[in-house]
Amino acid sequence: MKTMKTMRKILLLSLLALATLVACDPITDETPLGGVVSEKDLNINVYNTTSGGNQITMVNHTKGVGSYWDYIIGRAANDSLTVALPFLGKQTIRFVGLCDGGTVETTRTVDITTIDHPTDVTWSYFAGTGTAGKRWTWNRDVDACYGDGGWQAEWVPDWDPVAADDTEDPNGSMVFDLNGGPNVTIYDADGKATAKGTFTFDMNDKLPQCDDGTDWGIGTLTLTGCMVLSGHLFGDTAPVYKYRILTINDHEMVLCAAPDGAAGWDSGTFWLFKSE
Repeated sequence: MKTMKTMRKILLLSLLALATLVACDPITDETPLGGVVSEKDLNINVYNTTSGGNQITMVNHTKGVGSYWDYIIGRAANDSLTVALPFLGKQTIRFVGLCDGGTVETTRTVDITTIDHPTDVTWSYFAGTGTAGKRWTWNRDVDACYGDGGWQAEWVPDWDPVAADDTEDPNGSMVFDLNGGPNVTIYDADGKATAKGTFTFDMNDKLPQCDDGTDWGIGTLTLTGCMVLSGHLFGDTAPVYKYRILTINDHEMVLCAAPDGAAGWDSGTFWLFKSE
């Protein structure tokens, strides 16, 4: 009887030891990763819907490959989409194919010679509709076109107002155009180009008025490679590249910026421009 109990104990301990070994054995996924389609095997089409027009269709026909499109003014994961680009000239559309084993990239180029489909009106507010673009200067119809005032609260620089003639570039100008892309060129009083860059805007990035929650910042403007005239915060010299848009229409542009973390009624710098 004692022998049977001893044998049972040995068997139980053996089973426990085996279970421990199985539990400690790492589980490895032996499923092999899929392959990556070569660029030459991608079956995608990118084309103008009309001859030279600005409406562009992008289609991915590649079986088993997901889609990611970068079409300059936006990005999408649709297999097929149609967009209206606001730019003239040759435009490069980037495609990223999402495969089981990784990604594959390629580009396609379209040539836009005419704007025959409507785009976001904000593009024309900034840059006009012709190849010459739109020229912006200080707004001399107001007493102060630069200076500081209440951030997220006011629309004019009434704390430290600066008239156009008292700015560091009173007769400078900025030209926004859409020739080949969203371009900005800064000119001095003699008409010499002093800086060139690009611009983007986001009219969904809004900031309400701090006191009553009504509209204040209706969007953001971001420049790359240059700043607006007197492109620094009031009393500072560090360049500013991102601005809150308070007003933008065919004839007026009002911008404001403040240090990171600024709260309502902190110091904000205002720029008031007028188109020629």
